[in-house]
Amino acid sequence: MTPKKVMIVTDLFPPMNGSGVHRIVALCRRLNATGWQVSVLTANDAPPGCPFDDSLLDMIPEHVRVVRAASPDILSHVVRTLKGRDRTGKRNEIVVPTTSNGRSKQPPRGLRCMMDWLSWWLHVPDSRIGWLLPGVLAGLRESRRSRPNVILSSAPAWTSHVLGMVLSRILHVPLVADFRDPWCGSAWHRMPYNAHRWIDQYLESLVVRRAIRITCAWDGIRRHLSNKYPTRRDAIITILNGFDPEIIEEAIPVYLSTTAKVFLHTGTFYGPRSPVPLLLALQQLTSNCHDFHKDTFFVFVGPTVYKGRSLEKIITEYGLQEHIRTLPPVSNREAIALLKGADVAILFGQSGNESLASVPAKVYEYIGLGKPVLAIGAGSEVREVMKSGGCKVWAASADDPQQIASAIWNILKFLRCQEAHSMTEPDKHVQFTRMQTASCLERVLLEAMSNYRSR
Repeated sequence: MTPKKVMIVTDLFPPMNGSGVHRIVALCRRLNATGWQVSVLTANDAPPGCPFDDSLLDMIPEHVRVVRAASPDILSHVVRTLKGRDRTGKRNEIVVPTTSNGRSKQPPRGLRCMMDWLSWWLHVPDSRIGWLLPGVLAGLRESRRSRPNVILSSAPAWTSHVLGMVLSRILHVPLVADFRDPWCGSAWHRMPYNAHRWIDQYLESLVVRRAIRITCAWDGIRRHLSNKYPTRRDAIITILNGFDPEIIEEAIPVYLSTTAKVFLHTGTFYGPRSPVPLLLALQQLTSNCHDFHKDTFFVFVGPTVYKGRSLEKIITEYGLQEHIRTLPPVSNREAIALLKGADVAILFGQSGNESLASVPAKVYEYIGLGKPVLAIGAGSEVREVMKSGGCKVWAASADDPQQIASAIWNILKFLRCQEAHSMTEPDKHVQFTRMQTASCLERVLLEAMSNYRSR
């Protein structure tokens, strides 16, 4: 029997530990176990700030072939080349203009406007565009060695979808496009100029129309794409993310305190995902309740910089250095161990009223861990996913520090009277495992191959 062959196109793959990596690793493991020949086409270099976790390499099956192509950061090269000095002696740089909530600023004027407008072409569809040509060439070389029956592209980065679409057209094989976030219309992906937005939208439409199947990591993406492309509605489905029960079961809890209640967040603050709403709430709590800090403290685990500034300095500016502890990035397994030993998991959504707020992958780990969750700025779909997994969730608006402070106080009251070890209902969270996700993605690949042959 001829083995089924798939080429997975994704810009992030172990040892990179960026968003979406675990979804793809689980799929590789599932496909390898069910007899597929799997090749992964990925970028050779990680984007700036991307964490690494060498332990993830142990999860890649031996027979999965990983092809890494060069991924030059073209914008950085152009910036270094075009740096100059204006009449005042200040350095001119091409920058990506954003406001504190992640929205694009009004474009600058004059010559600087022209330079900025040109620089944004290196962000269409995103800053990973330098990977496109090397990726196409690497994919074609790999196809001569082993021609795939189907291609799956997973994004963001959106260059992955464009690369998958190009290879699908050249090789005449079906494409499955896996959307882990919304592309156009997302709060995390904004462009200030009409021309760039138009091209970006056009690329999205090409991918959606080329793909035999479109899978979405949460239902808000499915609804968004179905409304934009009603003729493709039947091809768009939702396949949620999940957690790995084995990793959670094997993790030995790390207790950062034996007396205080620990609220812990793991991950990166960026764009509209800001720590400031929590800092404002803690200011209120520490001012109004002098004994608050004696039995409670907060921990941020991850990159210690937010928007180019030291996280510790920001915390000090709010006078909260005695109440918040920062730890550097750790491996996924170490993060699970820390969360397992904490009392409350913190989930940061978006500051401001943004549409299409994503469901972070850590949501599923919180479900698997059975922790109560303080959700700040989380959308309704995020809250529903956690509740459907049996999590107890205290939600608060990122725009209302008083509401966040009340949620923290209510959690503390709950913890004082709730001595149960698990905060979830075991029969609910089973549906959210990564192997369940991978099994659903495998069925979509089989359907795509079957429908493509019947055309």
